[in-house]
Amino acid sequence: MKFEYKLTGAGWAECNLNVSGKDYSFSPGYLTDALGELLQSLLDINPFYTEELYVENGSEFHWDEEPIRSEWYFHYLGDDKMSLKLTIIDDNCCMEDRVTEIYEELSYSKFLKLVLNTAEDILKEYGLVGYKDMWLMHEFPLSLFLKLKFYLEHHAEFPASKKTVDETNWVKSDLQFELNYLSSMEK
Repeated sequence: MKFEYKLTGAGWAECNLNVSGKDYSFSPGYLTDALGELLQSLLDINPFYTEELYVENGSEFHWDEEPIRSEWYFHYLGDDKMSLKLTIIDDNCCMEDRVTEIYEELSYSKFLKLVLNTAEDILKEYGLVGYKDMWLMHEFPLSLFLKLKFYLEHHAEFPASKKTVDETNWVKSDLQFELNYLSSMEK
């Protein structure tokens, strides 16, 4: 299995995915928060962060890359297994060749590690401000990245204090811990 994602210019990225010996390429554009939606979907199926209902129903997002649209569906199966279903719709093709569907069962943590390594490389190369300037409409998905990276390394939720006051849930994280955690990636 292989996953690569890199920025190729202002508002454009290239994603290469290899599963079961087959290569797939995508070129999402800035109209979708491509990296953010990918990380959000991986968090949405993570049993540490998600209510059982959402883990059972899975998560989905799409990338627009005129004239192609790729629709991604993730489902957590338990025991570190997930399913990946990709539907690729190409409006340039005749009707019978327009849709390609891929269905694979993968290790959640292995796929997550590949995605996070790529996201970390992008963060290190462009920084937060540089990423925003390159991707145009969306910020680097930092909080999603931190939660998923911490989960992958510790199999636990990212440290945050939680309390309920007058039926309002309050969550606070420690900025210094977050900064230290980010700076530890440089080592």
